[in-house]
Amino acid sequence: MTRKKYVFYFIVSFLFGSYILSTLLDLLGVSSFADVLEFIFGEPNMLSMLIVGLLIIAILFFTGRNFYKEYKKLP
Repeated sequence: MTRKKYVFYFIVSFLFGSYILSTLLDLLGVSSFADVLEFIFGEPNMLSMLIVGLLIIAILFFTGRNFYKEYKKLP
């Protein structure tokens, strides 16, 4: 797989997961990510917003890190 294809597939899968998949799951009656976080942490306050923010930053960091490592391995 070339680097251009890898970047293209990464962007397409990110957009699909962000927009199309969330809409499809909403139509099927599956709870959204925001509903799950509210169920776990309760009503939003400063501490829960901080924890959720750190979790989201960590997920994005490790996703980007994995993408970069795989990108460097490609010819």
